[in-house]
Amino acid sequence: MKKQKILFLLDLDHTLIYGSFSEKETGELLFQHNKYLKVYKRDLAEDLIVQCKSKGHIIVYTTALRQYAKSICTKLNIEPIALLSRKNCKSVDGKHKKIINVEWLNNYDKIVIIDDSPNVWLAENDKIEFLVPDEFRGEADDKGLHKIIEIIKSY
Repeated sequence: MKKQKILFLLDLDHTLIYGSFSEKETGELLFQHNKYLKVYKRDLAEDLIVQCKSKGHIIVYTTALRQYAKSICTKLNIEPIALLSRKNCKSVDGKHKKIINVEWLNNYDKIVIIDDSPNVWLAENDKIEFLVPDEFRGEADDKGLHKIIEIIKSY
């Protein structure tokens, strides 16, 4: 049996990390983005990335600004084949919506979207599967990625 070609579309904010202006969160600090904004890493974020890398290709797709997203990718060692940011989104009623590239549908057997906000996607296709973790808000005891990692291991 031929191995499935899988593309993982990873969200950053509230999925793998949490950016906060508060003085201190309970989660693990990933880095200080600027004078005010601290970025916290979700527990098991690196394990999720390793699993995705072992099963297919990764594209990071975020509504955040590109430079911010690039810093997060570097700190988490994601090494995506592409980094799509706010400028790659479609504006619908003043909101940024993530869109599926037809080329991805043509080149992959399965597209797995890992995003805490599936409502930001303009995506309907039999090849697309959503894995939706609870929203991450910087808590040290967060276990929202555990179930998703187990699902990815089964691919």
